[in-house]
Amino acid sequence: MSGKLNDVGTGVNLFVAGEVRGTARWFNDTADVLSIDDDELEDTIAFVNKGGMTFLSPILPDLRAIVCTAGSRESHLAILCRESDVPCVLAAELSTTVADGDTVVLDLADTDTARVAVAAGAVTA
Repeated sequence: MSGKLNDVGTGVNLFVAGEVRGTARWFNDTADVLSIDDDELEDTIAFVNKGGMTFLSPILPDLRAIVCTAGSRESHLAILCRESDVPCVLAAELSTTVADGDTVVLDLADTDTARVAVAAGAVTA
């Protein structure tokens, strides 16, 4: 990974996509998706806590990537991400909190393991 980054976790890489950089935004339920008006999502890396987060479906193609704390390569979310060509980290184990607005860098170069990092100074503890 490039630049001054703090590694904050690893997970299962859904498919090789190199380095993906964007802004973290947590989506906890359907209301979070419905609250989006004309927000620009093209730089957004969505963070979710469950593997079956199909409520992201309406915005999935607009997202830069997804980091999910659960799920597997066979989960519904994984299938949707592959079909929409959206990079995805599944079963992510985060060592610290990633907050909305943090600059996140995903290292998706390995076929199996993804690395999650945030820009130095952005880790909220």
